[in-house]
Amino acid sequence: HRRQERRRKERASGEYEEPRGLFSAGLVHFLDPKSVTLRVEQIEEETIRRRTELEKAQQNVIAFAENAIAEGGTAFRVHPQVGDENSAFVPAEILIEVLNPVPENRYSVTVVSHGKYTGTALLMTEKLFGFSDDGEPLVYSWVPVFPGEYEVLVHEIDQTYGHKTPLVQPPYPILVDEGVPGAGVSMLENRIMNMPPCQTQNRVNLYSKWKGDWLGPDFGLEESNRFGWSFVPHRQMGCKLETFDAEAIRSIPDKKKIYILGRSVERGIFLSLVDMMLNKQEKKMLKHSELGKCWGRASVTKGNLEVMYQDFRVNAFEDPTKPRFIECHNERMVKQPGSSFIENATQVWEEIFQREEADWPSVVFLVAGYGASQFQFEHHVAPFVAMLPPAWGGTLFLGDFEFSGRAGGLVSDAQYDNYLKQINAMVKSLNDPRVRWIDGPGISKEMRMYSQKHEDYITRSQHFHSPCLRKDPDKNNEAIVVCSNITEMMGQLLLGHALGPKAEFLERLKQSPKPKTTTRWCHACPKCMIPFHIAPYPKMTCVDGALVRKSENADCSVLRLSPEERSEKKKTGLLENIDPMACPESCLESPVVDQFGSETDTVYVRQCPI
Repeated sequence: HRRQERRRKERASGEYEEPRGLFSAGLVHFLDPKSVTLRVEQIEEETIRRRTELEKAQQNVIAFAENAIAEGGTAFRVHPQVGDENSAFVPAEILIEVLNPVPENRYSVTVVSHGKYTGTALLMTEKLFGFSDDGEPLVYSWVPVFPGEYEVLVHEIDQTYGHKTPLVQPPYPILVDEGVPGAGVSMLENRIMNMPPCQTQNRVNLYSKWKGDWLGPDFGLEESNRFGWSFVPHRQMGCKLETFDAEAIRSIPDKKKIYILGRSVERGIFLSLVDMMLNKQEKKMLKHSELGKCWGRASVTKGNLEVMYQDFRVNAFEDPTKPRFIECHNERMVKQPGSSFIENATQVWEEIFQREEADWPSVVFLVAGYGASQFQFEHHVAPFVAMLPPAWGGTLFLGDFEFSGRAGGLVSDAQYDNYLKQINAMVKSLNDPRVRWIDGPGISKEMRMYSQKHEDYITRSQHFHSPCLRKDPDKNNEAIVVCSNITEMMGQLLLGHALGPKAEFLERLKQSPKPKTTTRWCHACPKCMIPFHIAPYPKMTCVDGALVRKSENADCSVLRLSPEERSEKKKTGLLENIDPMACPESCLESPVVDQFGSETDTVYVRQCPI
């Protein structure tokens, strides 16, 4: 962060000179040829020493793996693949073979260069659910990004929620050299420095194959998030993700609104945006406020920017052409009998655009139910897009259930390819240049190891975000209280589309007086998640100033009680009234129509006629 700030100041004063190359810039200070020769010799000696150490470490890990394999345990082997004479890197590809995989367990293969890079290898073995059902080896592929040292880590993920996800063996070190000198580095530099801003590209499928690389704080790139990490899109995307700092966000000269309609996963994007908007004192209570875990509607306005979150449980949307039904998640009904989520959601959507045009949002993120068993494109997506006013000049982002820390992009190459074909076909059929469909697995997989519960519990949480506290060492009034590279990057993407190209936006700031940066936050948040709420025109409570701790924390645990536990509590007087949202016994005996993982357990879905 300090490095980025220093470079910005140097650029503004004209003192900063762009380096000639990310990896060769270190030599520009050695102007004396003798000094250059001496330094090169030192580098060569260091390289030989490190290569020797690395090869020794490789042999130790190989011996560990072979012993494990001989005893029938799970381990992996690394197979470097040599390309042709035009390959940018040697090796050109790394294959990771997981041997003796436990049937029905999945494996997360991550490649890291500490402080510089993190990414994942894609499962190439054709497996329908991403795991081996017969104990046959699983093969994953990874392609190098730049020359240097990396480590391969393989974590085992069993079927039990809450279990740890241990490494199957110690990390395996690899060294990537240049193939054609400078070719790979030049391509990476071109992607970093010469691409147009993504928000200027008019391709509806721009984000429907999310491909690129996460580069770490050691690079000190200008377009970085507050943690120093940068997502650099692949040349196939052909653009760059721009980032806006807190000062720029609080100085927006005209009114902008970003609306997010989704699940708790998408709530993380809302919270990251709020975290970027507010100063340390204003957001000190974010985790404990009504906004921290809202199952209704919440909004924050700072200066000229308003961000809004609306809980939008699309997996419970009905088929409007069929009779209504009771829906139970485990032992609880999730909505009032006879109510219609699809009707309420339609009213919420209409509410957004029934205002004056000046009050329309600049950007909307709408989660679609693709990936849920009840998803019907013709009822759950197409009608919402069709209702967009022709005069609206904003951008509609569509997400889906594959955008998930729990799913983590753990799919095979064939599954991923089929998913991409599906979402590209759907976004094309909408025939609206204002719409973009976000590739869920593509975004979710690269930072899989750094979601809410980190590497000891990979894919054990739906969420990418987590509460934290990181104080800014240089600015006493700034801090980070929502930690997540993924949701912050998504927030920056939405900001880019709301604000336009960064260079033009910063130029407008110079010509505009600073707005008043007053803060207002509003909420209409139910005390408990269940029953789900999609309420149009909610009565919002608004507060001016810093976020405050909510007045009470409801005990919602009773809503998760099994029928037996509920019966016992009634006998002891601890449960005075019969729970009106308890799933009827007759419905509990009906077949399960769907199941999914929550933050605490597996949810079994039943649907019964009213």
